[in-house]
Amino acid sequence: MKRLGMAVGAVLLVAACSESPAGPAAAELALAQEAEGLVVQAVATVHGNYVGWLERLIGTLRTTDDPEARAFLEEAQRNREAALQARREGRFEEARRYHELAFRAVLAAVIDVYPDAPVRAGVLVDEAVARIEQRLGDREAPRIRRILAHVKELRELAQASEDPVTELALNLRCVQILHRLVHHVRFVQAHEHDRVADGEMQGTPVPGR
Repeated sequence: MKRLGMAVGAVLLVAACSESPAGPAAAELALAQEAEGLVVQAVATVHGNYVGWLERLIGTLRTTDDPEARAFLEEAQRNREAALQARREGRFEEARRYHELAFRAVLAAVIDVYPDAPVRAGVLVDEAVARIEQRLGDREAPRIRRILAHVKELRELAQASEDPVTELALNLRCVQILHRLVHHVRFVQAHEHDRVADGEMQGTPVPGR
């Protein structure tokens, strides 16, 4: 990420910005980098600290004596092992599905211990989007605006969901997309944002990255 930030800064120092017609403008990349900082601020406002927030939630589960949470974690471990076995045997789509099931089981454990996690994650997303939109103002940023529109669609799906695990998963997907906004603006196709974000969260290699 630091190298990416330096690259953006270097581009901005060039007097005449030369870029691929199909690629994002240097100004939009700079805005995306600023936006990532706003996401960090939003998480700090809602959760106290961005770094390791989800990891911290999951980390507390390792010592929990809650029987339902422990059962979810055991389910997650079984699915992880099944995913590894499927990957070793070349069944990549099946492996991806097992990774997804493992991740959802972990989220179920998180919700068992922290019932307000889906709502808090949603508040985080809304705060981050509001900050980014305020910073954008009326400046030209078509790729960022397209991604923000998609994030809002995901938030609507999350709010409409009657399943807390799905709600949390969708909200966390939003956070992941926003936190990696520069990457999504530069490299990720419009129809791939969800898959890339989910792959990063679940630890699944994303083809073509």
